[in-house]
Amino acid sequence: MTASGADNADQAPQTAAPGARDKAAELMAAVRAVESGERSAAEFFAEPKPAPRPRRAAPAARPGVFPGGPGGGPGGPVAVPEGVTALLAEGGAPAALGEAVVETFGEGAEEVLRADPWELLAVPGVLPEQADGFARALLGPESGPGDERRGRALAVWLLERAALSGHTVLGSKALAEGLARYGVPDPDTAVGEAVDAGAVLAFEDAGEEGAGAGDAPAGGSGADGSAAGDEEEAGRPVRLLVGLERHALAEESLAEGLARLSGTFAPPGEEEAARWEEAAAR
Repeated sequence: MTASGADNADQAPQTAAPGARDKAAELMAAVRAVESGERSAAEFFAEPKPAPRPRRAAPAARPGVFPGGPGGGPGGPVAVPEGVTALLAEGGAPAALGEAVVETFGEGAEEVLRADPWELLAVPGVLPEQADGFARALLGPESGPGDERRGRALAVWLLERAALSGHTVLGSKALAEGLARYGVPDPDTAVGEAVDAGAVLAFEDAGEEGAGAGDAPAGGSGADGSAAGDEEEAGRPVRLLVGLERHALAEESLAEGLARLSGTFAPPGEEEAARWEEAAAR
């Protein structure tokens, strides 16, 4: 800026209004500070920050619709079918259970429970006495404690309960005793029927002498706690264990993963072992 220009700028505020003179004085001070290098021009010409964008309100939940479940989650909510709600009311179950029922059985929940009311035990939180009442309301006199469907559902439920305590398998005798506590007339046969239906899996385990009370005796050929073979003749008792397929697959996958992990660490060679021994001696 030339001297004449600065003189004119100094004279301009004197003829302007008081507010304009103050503004002009501020501008002149800013110009002089920038020219002298005391302050940066960016301090006076900073760009304003953009205004924050308003947030969109979340959509209101619709009655009878819930997130998650089969087909839910990222794909959208899934409605509880009216048929499921009507079926629960017919069986004396609360309508609020409909969400958990659809989450467990998917779109075919009504057909599943119509065919086997005791399948309600697969829904988290449902107890055997509640499933029995549901079945009696739907089946009437046809519902009985010895129904094959009841024994099968109870066997799966007992194995699920055992898994929560850390036991992914039970001896067939222990499972039969559990069924007897819930009034199953022929628990040994019920275990065999559950195995035949594929609801549970049976495993033969050649264990050590002195099997526990929950283990099955050797000899025989069924899921009633027996397994025939040469093991018994050789003096090795054979235990028949019962479990769920998903638990067996999970344990098998875990065992394979541990085997791969252990195989990645090779044992130390002779030289490395000698160095460790030397270090330990020091």
